Amino acid sequence: MRSGFGCESCGSPAVRLPAELKDDALIQCDGCGCTLMAWGAFKRRVEAQEAAERPEPAERRSVGARVPSIC
Repeated sequence: MRSGFGCESCGSPAVRLPAELKDDALIQCDGCGCTLMAWGAFKRRVEAQEAAERPEPAERRSVGARVPSIC
């Protein structure tokens, strides 16, 4: 799965997490050390991307619908 994330400065997809994962703690690019965004914003970005990539649930069959026989 491609994340679509990359540092604007160097393009690296790797991040360096803060020692304490507080929403206002800053994360940095693991490639060049550039400050990227706050941990809370990064979490929300990843959660939104995961939700967008999640497949839609299959349509439910109506009650009483006939299921074709395999025999």
